[in-house]
Amino acid sequence: MHQLLPIPLNWRVFSIDDRRGSGYRRHHRQPSPSRDDDAEDIEVRLRGLIIKIGDKISPELKINLNKMKNILENDYAKYPDTVKDTLKACVTELPAKAPVYGTLFGLLNVSSHELVDKLMYEINNLLKQALAEANWFKIKQLLRFYGELVNANVILPTSYCTLISTLLSALDEPDQQRRHLDCIVYVILSTLPWSAKELSERSTSNLDEILHRIETYMNRRGQIPNRDILRRYRSGSHDDLQRDELMHLWTHVQGLRNQGWNAPLLPKPYQWFDKEFSEALQHDLPTIESPKHTESAKYTKPARPLRINVDDTGKSLPTGPDYDSFEYFILQDIIADTIHTFESNRKECSKYLLAIGNNFETDKFRSNNSNQRQQQQQDDEDENMEEEPPTGWNLADLLIENVFSQMLDLPAAPYRQVFYTCILAELCRADSSLFPKALGRTVKVMFDSIEDMDTACIHRFSVWFAHHLSNFGFQWDWAAWQSALSLDPTHPKVCFIRETLEKDIRLSYYERIKSTVPEPFHALIPSQPPAPDFEYENGDHPLHDSAKEVINSMKTKKSSDDIQAILQRFKEEQAKQGADEQEQTKLTHELFVQAMLLVGSKSFSHVLNVVERYLEVLRFVNTTPEARVHTVGVVASFWKHNSQFLGILLDKLLNYRVIDPTSVITWAFEKQQLEHAERSFAWEILQNTLNKVVTRVAQVKSKLEGCQQMHEENEAKRAKETLTEMAQAEAQQEQDTLRLMENSLSTVTREQKEVFIVAYQKFVQVLQEKLTSGNPDMEVTWTYRWIFGWYREMMRLYYKECSGFLTTMETVVFINEIDERIKAVFADVKGIYQDETSIVV
Repeated sequence: MHQLLPIPLNWRVFSIDDRRGSGYRRHHRQPSPSRDDDAEDIEVRLRGLIIKIGDKISPELKINLNKMKNILENDYAKYPDTVKDTLKACVTELPAKAPVYGTLFGLLNVSSHELVDKLMYEINNLLKQALAEANWFKIKQLLRFYGELVNANVILPTSYCTLISTLLSALDEPDQQRRHLDCIVYVILSTLPWSAKELSERSTSNLDEILHRIETYMNRRGQIPNRDILRRYRSGSHDDLQRDELMHLWTHVQGLRNQGWNAPLLPKPYQWFDKEFSEALQHDLPTIESPKHTESAKYTKPARPLRINVDDTGKSLPTGPDYDSFEYFILQDIIADTIHTFESNRKECSKYLLAIGNNFETDKFRSNNSNQRQQQQQDDEDENMEEEPPTGWNLADLLIENVFSQMLDLPAAPYRQVFYTCILAELCRADSSLFPKALGRTVKVMFDSIEDMDTACIHRFSVWFAHHLSNFGFQWDWAAWQSALSLDPTHPKVCFIRETLEKDIRLSYYERIKSTVPEPFHALIPSQPPAPDFEYENGDHPLHDSAKEVINSMKTKKSSDDIQAILQRFKEEQAKQGADEQEQTKLTHELFVQAMLLVGSKSFSHVLNVVERYLEVLRFVNTTPEARVHTVGVVASFWKHNSQFLGILLDKLLNYRVIDPTSVITWAFEKQQLEHAERSFAWEILQNTLNKVVTRVAQVKSKLEGCQQMHEENEAKRAKETLTEMAQAEAQQEQDTLRLMENSLSTVTREQKEVFIVAYQKFVQVLQEKLTSGNPDMEVTWTYRWIFGWYREMMRLYYKECSGFLTTMETVVFINEIDERIKAVFADVKGIYQDETSIVV
């Protein structure tokens, strides 16, 4: 995605003298810049002025807009591309400032209609491109901006309503995908309030017609049922209630309509220039077609709020807007759009998020100027005044809440986990006087209610927290959580602390983390640093000498044949000692794998080198399913004190096809792992294994689609030329390649189905055994809840991949004898898929 160039907040216009070094004598003056450099300098400054205009909604903005209008009129002829490209980027990438740029276009339109005509040509082309690509996010930004152009009288209300009506034409077509229609309605409802006041006064009948069509659709569509499997909290004041967010937005719009479209939060700079705008000429909008549904389209939808800043009854705290208010929706929507735009640039993202409080009416938010806050505190101290509690919304609380809302969204977060760590860290650095305290409060609130949190959310929360602490010297008020140490070792609070500390050891080192936390917390830290556990280390072990021989042979880089000869001799020795064939194979297998792991235990590169060197032997000893499961167990035993090495090594062995996904799944559900279901590493390894299976199918499918596209293009070329033997041979070769790729896709798809069925059978078997064990309180034990929580996560995370064999799963896995509580999760998964693929008739 195109990104705005970063412009320093303290930007100013520099003179030639400013570029001279202040400490230089005259004869050391830098050479004068060339005219090309001057022009480039001016373009950068012009771009900076356009981007920074309206960074704060204040009375001074009226004067600044007029100044900016004059600058653009004077400089457009000299730098047309700079002006056009910058304005296009601002319109599509700075959602909170749409009113500012709409008003700026209005001022330009009054004094220079032709200039705006050129700019509108560019904006209209952006819309055409977005519609052609079905880029609904960009369409949404442009609709919001077009609404502001209505406010500034740059385009007619009837033209804007015609544009919306054209998009809504899809609602009149029968048998349409609901997610496609929902997206259209959401894009319109989320942007309409920005200009609805003007539309209601200047084009009442058109606005009524739009709302009537949406109302008709919402009645046809009905309320979408809530899915329990997507709840981030099981209960309590933070429960997000799983409401139908589109229906909730529609309720907001209806309420605004009943209130005369009054939205005090939204800035209205166009009202400063109503008299000037009333005399302006308008511009036409292009004729468009509503995008059709495609399976590859990326639809946008309302975000689900996470209710963090609430009291014990679930009521919103005064530090932010009410969760059920239109103001909360608008701010949440702008925050989400800003994050989406700047997701690839965390510094720019944090800068524009922090500016959101200045982009709306100034009386809503507390001051976010640290210098002003410090000065006010000093004044209060000088006057011996008691500090009054701050009034207004706390932007820090609002931003943190929305970042966590995305990070913990189910079934998956919109962006990678590491992004949320980076953006919260940047926010803390950018506003060190407010954000660290606000973030600390949020973490403690979430920790206090963590036992009601979904298992996957607890895991994400822990991963984030560990990473965040690593960015700030691992400092935390651990003493505030000391009471949690008296809880059951499998309680979520205890597990959260333990998982955080173990992950911080990965990000630092054992002694550092142990010295950072208070001594009572040492019980949650592993008793020894991460290190291998070599079974034959002790010289008294009967196989110590045999293991030493294999290790020395590997260190001297003897061939695979030599290693196999040593193993064969060892096996014969075991036979002479009375071991049966099965025991001989087991001991030989363990000896080789343990020795190989020890030789490669220094680093990842060491272990990869030794695995590649003896890959032939590895595959030879892993020819049966039992042997592959055994290998996973040996690796897990060797690296039981270093779960990070364990996960990475199993991942590599899967890549080398030494082990297979089924062997990892079998190991994950062995008694030893299930007894410690509260530990996340086994579930992480299981999830990584399933991800690899899914990725493999996606890769083969992508290659097939590429081959098909190339074949179609070549066929089109051959159709225009005389057919030769060479062309026929090429066509046949392409068809053969396509058949091979199709067979490969069929194979990996079948393997994917088999792997998922095995995984779900294991989950169901374990849960069913626990529920029928005779313990009436089994469902409330933490071990059961951890297993059930990961079961829910694995089911919802891969609902798309499993959609092709739901019937098979119903007849093979979720049979009638299975407990209804287990089958309810499967029913929810089917419901998610049905919701996504449902048709509105």
